[in-house]
Amino acid sequence: MGYAVVDVETTGFAARWSDRVVEVAVVQLDEAGRITGEWCTLVDPGRDLGPQHVHRIRAADVRHAPTFAEVAGALADRLAGRVVVAHNLAFDARFLSAEFARAGLDVEVDGLCTMRLAGGRRSLAACCAAAGIAPGTAHSALDDARATARLFATMLPVPAGVEPFPDLGPGPGVTEVAEVRRGVAAPTSPGHAPVALARGDLVVFTGQTLVPRDVWLDRAASAGLVGRGWVTKSTRVLVAADPFTLSGKARRARAYGVPIVPEDDFASMLDALRPAFEGASKP
Repeated sequence: MGYAVVDVETTGFAARWSDRVVEVAVVQLDEAGRITGEWCTLVDPGRDLGPQHVHRIRAADVRHAPTFAEVAGALADRLAGRVVVAHNLAFDARFLSAEFARAGLDVEVDGLCTMRLAGGRRSLAACCAAAGIAPGTAHSALDDARATARLFATMLPVPAGVEPFPDLGPGPGVTEVAEVRRGVAAPTSPGHAPVALARGDLVVFTGQTLVPRDVWLDRAASAGLVGRGWVTKSTRVLVAADPFTLSGKARRARAYGVPIVPEDDFASMLDALRPAFEGASKP
């Protein structure tokens, strides 16, 4: 039968509402706990990526990634007939069940939780440290799945009676798709023609910028710009923490042809605008 150790990275915690899986990994083990295979892919969540400072996945990384529906069959095939294992299984299972449901596959994910088997609510890093296992890079789905697999192998044998993941057979999304992993070369910005700002231009911000948004709004106002919370056809630029962002504001900006610029470029635009604005402000 064997085991399938899974880990997911997500946009947040609301599995059955607005949040989505952005990376999923499976490490397959035989009944003795030996690794027999592994699989991992980034996933296009169809929305912004949430706490990018946690999972370190950029919007550019998922530009060509498959949707969950496109990998659902490939994932299900790798789980079929195996007991699913995860650290904090409740979290991973909740997201996988919700994503399978959206893909038209009615299945509730269940299995074994290494956090519970370890006897408490300890993090994967803490459990690995106690077992003398190198945890790898935290919040990387494949590294976390590998670490969980090594941790789980130290816990065998485990209680019997856990049902393996079902063989779902042909269904939506069963076509094998290309895996997209971290580290794929991607441009650092989408590229755009230089934007010349003028007094009264409307600017909008999206994402968690390095400089707090209220600071940017103050700087924009001091240069004669008008900050708005939404994108319209009159918006001059959308300033983004991640120019490849999949946020609703970014989608609207692309539809309207509004330039999306990183905050460094916006700072340069402000520097270019400020002298003209200050000159125009003098009596």
